[in-house]
Amino acid sequence: MRDAQAPHLMMDAFETFVRHAPFAAALVDSAFRLTAVSPDWAAHGVIPDIEIGDDFRRALVNPEDIDRLERCVAFGEAFSRYRSVSVAGAAPRIWRTEFAATRAPGEAGELGRTLAVIVTARDVSGFAETALKAERDQQRLKMALELDDLMVREYDLRTGEIYCSNTSPELEKWCMFKDDPLEIVHPDDRERMAELVRNRKDGEAQVFEFRLNRDDGVETWVRSVGKKFLGADGKPERLVNLFKDITDRRRQTEAVENLAFRDPLTGLPNRAYFQRKFQEAVDASELMGELFGLIMIDVDHFKDINDTLGHDAGDALLKRLSEMLHAAFRAGDTVARLGGDEFAVILRGLHSEADMMRPVSALQELLRRPIEHGGRSFSVSASIGAALHGDLDADPSHMIKNADIALYRAKDEGRNRSVVFDPSMRSALEQRIELLRDVRAAITAKEFVLYYQPVVDIDSHTVVGFEALMRWDHPEQGVLTPDRFMAAFEDQDLSLKLGDLAFESALKQMRDWMDAGVEFGRVAVNISAAQFRSGQLAEEVQARLARWNVPCDRLTIEVTENVYMGWGSEMVSDTVRQLHTAGVMIALDDFGTGYASLANLRQFPIDRLKIDKSFVQNVEDAAIVKAVITLGSSMGMKVVAEGVEDQSQLDALAGYGCDQIQGYHFSRPMPAGMVPEYLRGFGR
Repeated sequence: MRDAQAPHLMMDAFETFVRHAPFAAALVDSAFRLTAVSPDWAAHGVIPDIEIGDDFRRALVNPEDIDRLERCVAFGEAFSRYRSVSVAGAAPRIWRTEFAATRAPGEAGELGRTLAVIVTARDVSGFAETALKAERDQQRLKMALELDDLMVREYDLRTGEIYCSNTSPELEKWCMFKDDPLEIVHPDDRERMAELVRNRKDGEAQVFEFRLNRDDGVETWVRSVGKKFLGADGKPERLVNLFKDITDRRRQTEAVENLAFRDPLTGLPNRAYFQRKFQEAVDASELMGELFGLIMIDVDHFKDINDTLGHDAGDALLKRLSEMLHAAFRAGDTVARLGGDEFAVILRGLHSEADMMRPVSALQELLRRPIEHGGRSFSVSASIGAALHGDLDADPSHMIKNADIALYRAKDEGRNRSVVFDPSMRSALEQRIELLRDVRAAITAKEFVLYYQPVVDIDSHTVVGFEALMRWDHPEQGVLTPDRFMAAFEDQDLSLKLGDLAFESALKQMRDWMDAGVEFGRVAVNISAAQFRSGQLAEEVQARLARWNVPCDRLTIEVTENVYMGWGSEMVSDTVRQLHTAGVMIALDDFGTGYASLANLRQFPIDRLKIDKSFVQNVEDAAIVKAVITLGSSMGMKVVAEGVEDQSQLDALAGYGCDQIQGYHFSRPMPAGMVPEYLRGFGR
């Protein structure tokens, strides 16, 4: 929706700018209608015979001017013209009007359609007639130059004599040169100007716009019209340059461009500007074989930062990240904010992959520094994808997709890292995308079901509960275990949908068993990080339990170490405390595979400590298993061993003092319909 409204919003911004412009200006839309004028335009009657809403072509008497306006709208070709305006009781005034197209961003980095044409006008009455006459008879018209604040510099190529009009002392101070005209050009504009000077033809006027090389640091833009006049022998005789200070006009143009090409929060170029610069890099690559790189950057868990610390903290982070990007990359690199927490960098003139990754390493080093906001300090990380255009036979326009694929791989591998694109990543991503599409369809088709695996108490040799486990009842491949669709749990949207489905199905099943008099104990349901992010999980769980009329002491929620210790751990802790207080049992799942320390166990309300099956099934990890059981017992927790497959493992765990077990030794996960019969036959 935001992209669809962008052209409309840009037109609103252009109209607002024109209506408040401190100079004569008008705005013509792509249908040639006059949509806005500035106060000066109206006051001076620049084109008095046309009103808002009229077709602007009516004001252009010359068919050639009409054609040029139509080409400006169609192809963005700028042009200018002169118009004589008669006002009652006063001498006619001559106005110079300039037409420039403003274009919307298009697809794949190309400029899109023209949104509007901005028309600016200035009164050149005192200069135009005499300047045109000066071109014919080569007279120096000092008065006209002073009226328009123009400076003329004339250099006799044969005698070396220099003449200056003395009509603009400030310009004269910085525009005087003898042998090399480039010495007055700012170093950053010099290469561009040198190319234009080399291509200049004798006898033809050429227009230049550049910044002056001023040692006082004041930015001054000038427009220079230069022409070499030929003598009777056909050889260059005089070089004449007209200079005008256009700093104000450039700033007005920049103000308009800022509306279209700058991100208001960070001040960085936006997506439209990025697409323009990317196309320039592609063109340079195709024409000159230039090597360039593309970096795509996403802030890790940015939504969590907004949700837990507030949007002010999120904005502060984005501003700080923009500063880090400027510090890490070269001044000539294009650093842009594409939207949200997405940033991109275009690096031109590279020699190797190392040139591209060196600033990436610098950025990652800067990201390690904590960010201070509102009296709080928090750290942040970013996932980074990079692509290099090094194959001259490859299509560089694919680089954006390639960098996105590398970024996706960085996220998939755990975030907080950088990955350079490799062609093999494309097929892996396509398979993943296909899987996620199938999972979405399977959710709609109600193909996901819960299977239940019993949890057995060792001392009493009774079933004390079940763990609800997700299965995909695939119409072609049969019943699939989670390892076949693990990518769905890593996608936040699908993780939420599957988690919601599992929780709702488990509650319904518990209610059915209770109504049928089945003594199933507790049912454990796994809760993902995505489900905690709403901040309302405790209230939602209790509301659903009440809706299904299932007591809290019938439910166990299982949370992995990484969820406890990941981003937003304070919110997770608060949630499980509320549930624990309400009577819901809390189990720490897969203990030993994450990164929780023993000290962390004291911070959270944990009733059950579950030992991951990788430790249970490896005899070399017996010492670890014993230590966990001892730790859990000392902290008042029941310890559950997963993955018990034979009697020898059961005997060893019983000897270590383990409380409960689950695994194939007693039963594989089973459909809900088999649970009552299993319970009736258990222990017989």
